[in-house]
Amino acid sequence: MPLTCSCDFDDYEPEPGQWCFDAFWLEKVDFEMFEAKKRKRCCSCGELIEIGSPCIMHRRSRYPHTDAEARISCGYTNLEDAMCDGPSIKMADLFQCEKCGEIWLNLQNVGFECLLASENMPEMLKEYQRDYAPPKLELESINE
Repeated sequence: MPLTCSCDFDDYEPEPGQWCFDAFWLEKVDFEMFEAKKRKRCCSCGELIEIGSPCIMHRRSRYPHTDAEARISCGYTNLEDAMCDGPSIKMADLFQCEKCGEIWLNLQNVGFECLLASENMPEMLKEYQRDYAPPKLELESINE
């Protein structure tokens, strides 16, 4: 998915079973120490995250797939009612290593709010530098 500064969610209708990162609805995401029994891979670059290393945890939830799942897991009478609210079925968290997390936070801060944490952050940074970064000043023109 290419970098974009705008999200068009006005007419968006989620599909049954679709998952989302909770950060779009919840509070600010920031670094925390990775505390788990074993290492996990960064959802952006695939590098292993060491236990005790700084990382960003991205919580995920999804919509129910069927009427039965909407009744059992969400407490709704049918799938249509469950689709009107945000996703409520928790999924496994995804983690970003320190390098990818820093890129993600910085791109978010400069206005790329629709950037998914699962995108390849080193590639997104290259795209930003290629397409959006201000041009470098020529030292010769400054000294003239």
